[in-house]
Formats: sequence, C-alpha cells, structure tokens
Amino acid sequence: MTIQSNEQWFSLIDAFQSAALGERSWEAALQGLALTTGSQSAQLIGRKADLTVLFNIMTNTDPALLKMSEDLQSINPRPPVVLRTPLLETVTDADVLPAAECRRNAFYAEVLRPWDRPFFCATVLERHEDLFVTLGVMRSQAAGHILEEQRGTFALLLPHVRAALRLHAALETKAAGVLAGAMEQLAIPLFLCDRSGRVRALTAAAEALVASGGSLELKDGRLHAARLEDTRALEEAIRAALPVKREPGLPAARTVVVHGGEPGAAPIVLDVFALPTRAGSLSVASVLPQVLIVACGRRRVDARRAAILATVYELTAAETDIAQQLAAGQSAAIIAERRGVAVGTVRAQIKNILTKLGLRRQTELAVRLNQL
Repeated sequence: MTIQSNEQWFSLIDAFQSAALGERSWEAALQGLALTTGSQSAQLIGRKADLTVLFNIMTNTDPALLKMSEDLQSINPRPPVVLRTPLLETVTDADVLPAAECRRNAFYAEVLRPWDRPFFCATVLERHEDLFVTLGVMRSQAAGHILEEQRGTFALLLPHVRAALRLHAALETKAAGVLAGAMEQLAIPLFLCDRSGRVRALTAAAEALVASGGSLELKDGRLHAARLEDTRALEEAIRAALPVKREPGLPAARTVVVHGGEPGAAPIVLDVFALPTRAGSLSVASVLPQVLIVACGRRRVDARRAAILATVYELTAAETDIAQQLAAGQSAAIIAERRGVAVGTVRAQIKNILTKLGLRRQTELAVRLNQL
C-alpha cells in the first residue's frame, strides 16, 4: 500500500492525533504506518539511555517476538546505531551492519530471521533527558529492504507522528498539573514525584513536615530520612512502584517506616504507590509525576500501627496482634480466649512487648500505641 490520495494521507495523520487524544489506539495508527510503507509491522518504543525499555508497542507481531526482542536486546545491534542518529533522520539495516555481518549476527539469526522480520527502517522521534523514543517499521523477507519511495513516505510522516507524541505528553503533563493543584486543597502530607524520585509537587502539610527538622527532609529535590537505611528503603519502594511495564489501574502501595531522628521521636509511615495510568499512556516524559507518597496516609490505623510495631520495635506477628488488642481496650483474658492460648502465655508476651517498647505498665502501652 502507498498513499495515493490526500484523503489517505490525512486519515493516517488523524489516526495518530486520535491516539494522542486517547480516542483511538496507538496500535491502529502504527499499523496504518506499516501498511502505508509496505511493511508488515511498526514499533514505537521508549528507552532509557541504558536501553531499559519503558514502553514498547509493536504491531502485527507475536507477543513472543516482543518478549524475545527485549530479553535479547543486549545483542541487538540496531538500538545503539539508531539512538546515535540525529532526530528524524532514518536508519536502515545498511546503516547498522554490512550485509555479510547481518547474515552472521546472532540477533538476526536467533530473532529477526526466524520471525520473518529481517529488515527495518527507523528514526529517533524524541530525546528528553534520559528518555529516547524511536519509531520504526519492520519488513518480511518477501517485502525486502524498504524502497526509496517508501522510505520517503516514512520520512514525510515523521513530523506528524512526533507532533502526536508531543501532544500526548502535553496532555499527560497537564493532567499532572491539575493533580498538583488539587493537592494544595488537601490537609495531609502528600508528595508527587517523578520516576527518579524527585519531588515535583507537595502539599502545605508535606512542606511543613519536611521543614520541621524531624526524621524526613527534602534535599536536592529528593526525600531523605534521618537514617540511611530508611532512605534506601524509600528509594527501593519508588523503584518497585514503577515496573517497566504498567497495566491500567492503581498498583498496590508499599509501606516504608521512617524512624525518628532523635530518641523518642515518633516514626513516620509513608505509603508509596504509582499514579494510576490509563490504557494507551506512553509515559513519554521521564519528568512527569509518576509516584504518590502519602505520610500516615490512606491505610487503616491498625495497618500503620502494625508496620511501626514490627519495623521500629521489632515485635513479632503475635506480639503485634496482642498490642493492637490491648490498644483497643481488651483484657489479657479476652485476648487469650481469642488467640486460643493460656492467659499466662499472653501475659508473658505482654511483658516482652513492654520491654521492647521501653515501658513499664500496660497503661503506658495503650497511650503509646494510640499515639501511633
């Protein structure tokens, strides 16, 4: 297929604009590009500088090929060459390896030829900080190398695809800005971070929290705890909240307990989770807010308290349960009955709990737990 009329041309451009607006899928627009250039598949892929894949849309392709391509990308000779290419300049196999080397190359032999996608034409659409977005079409053995006319059509469409990509990013940024504005109305400590962990927006309550000189502070735009291990735990929670591939919906939160910087200082519980994403979102800008961190946030009081008791005071699961029941006003006898153990066992565990918390009486324990 080649573009034979203005109607076909504008229809393809409209397909990419509709994908940017979320009205149609990127897959449909990309496959239209593939057909227009006489190719079998098209690919839009976002990578970090270390070649970590952030998103990858490949049309008319067995998912097994997509996975194999990502698993074996370390031997793929194409990405390093493509990423060095000036913006919107096209690259083909002839620019990657001589024909004789292509025949001997492991990636061509193990992936591209068995799956009948041995030829390609690609370009860099966007470079942004640590993010590269590339667009390409892949061709079968029967289709052969891309013809000059087809390569010209591909090149003419690139500015329109890039414009759609930037429109998509602008809309994502605007959505994040709306969220940041709404945050100002919240009376809870809440931080909005990008995927690197840099804080992009925070509520007044969060600003007061990090300015108080306590166990959590803001340094160079990032959250730091008084203890190095807590800072590392928070960084790990942020990374875990952002897997390479995200599905629409709200991922489960991770809880991080930040210990007090001074003896007796109350610990802070942070809930860390990725912002919900919608189908078709490409996360095309690494600086877009991606992570929400809520201090003493949305989880139940019991869950926050349990995290503190287990992490800060090193209570066992049984001791944590008993402490929670004591805080709720239950007696040792009732707790023993509920747990199916002797009262003496519960009393011994209460003694251990008091020792671990540095307390002497159960009344002090109830006061301490209700402060958490």
